[in-house]
Amino acid sequence: KGHLIPPPGKRAGAGNAWTPEEHKRFLDGLTTHGRHWSEVTKVVRTKTSKQVTSHAYYYFKQLEREGKGHLIPPPGKLGRPRKNCTEEAHQQQQEPT
Repeated sequence: KGHLIPPPGKRAGAGNAWTPEEHKRFLDGLTTHGRHWSEVTKVVRTKTSKQVTSHAYYYFKQLEREGKGHLIPPPGKLGRPRKNCTEEAHQQQQEPT
């Protein structure tokens, strides 16, 4: 049977790209709720919980590649993140590179 054809304006396999506004809301949710992905999803509003966790995974990998792994909220207990780490990551995202 045939392959799916992406709608006009979409590349095959591109998925739903995150807009800058969605990423900002993701960072806000991460700062407020840490790794409580269902709560971060409520802040983002336009993505599913699975999309948010996937975005977090790749975002954390990017931070590690850039030598900013110390900004990643620690895994484990679902408590609030260390606020200074996620706020610093958010501020560094806003700075031009």
